[in-house]
Amino acid sequence: MSPGLLRSVSRAVDLIMAHFGSSRDPEEKMRLGNSSYSPTIAGLVLEHLCPAIQDILEDGLRDHKLDFIIGQRRNHAWSVVETSTRIAVSLSKTCQ
Repeated sequence: MSPGLLRSVSRAVDLIMAHFGSSRDPEEKMRLGNSSYSPTIAGLVLEHLCPAIQDILEDGLRDHKLDFIIGQRRNHAWSVVETSTRIAVSLSKTCQ
């Protein structure tokens, strides 16, 4: 993974932390995290954090994966998220 990928996540986190750092009041921090009251947080997440995370997920991701029914299928970062979610749900059921 290239240092540039980590830098972009770090930069996004710094921007979000600065957004929340503008207040010490817990209730105000709740409003700062609600995009209905503070559209700035939506912009920070959608324009900075999401693309940075997507870049990390796609780094080293193979272009295609083998599907037994279809053959080769294009890989997407969203496939990583879906698979991770399924694994997490399976693990949580096993631990109960």
